[in-house]
Amino acid sequence: MSSVGVRIGHGTIVRIGRGSTPVWTTLSGCEDVTFPAQKRADEDVTSMDSPNETEESIGGLKAAADWKVTKHYVPDDAEDELLTDLVETREKVILEITPPGSTIPRKWLGYVQGWTPTMPVKGAMKGDLEMRIMAAVS
Repeated sequence: MSSVGVRIGHGTIVRIGRGSTPVWTTLSGCEDVTFPAQKRADEDVTSMDSPNETEESIGGLKAAADWKVTKHYVPDDAEDELLTDLVETREKVILEITPPGSTIPRKWLGYVQGWTPTMPVKGAMKGDLEMRIMAAVS
């Protein structure tokens, strides 16, 4: 850790929670992990009264976010079976990300859009997990 507290992301934990009382599965072999980016839409509120002939806007609803991570692929293991099943069921799950050094995980509600494994001739087998994120949850 640096003198200002910055550290590398090695050790970030990514989990999927399934069910009303979530059963958690840790996703192993995740590569670069980012938090889902939910940006607010701009709503135009320009009127004849807008000052200095200037457009005006206010923050609207947060858009659903597309989130993706590349992770190791082990055919027919518990993670592969879970992600394959979640693509088919389209059920809502909780995505949880805990960066190293944090004691408070961040959580979002979403569903799995895709799980696409690749089997290269050279290198490790990996897959892309794609989710649609709808809301942060506590």
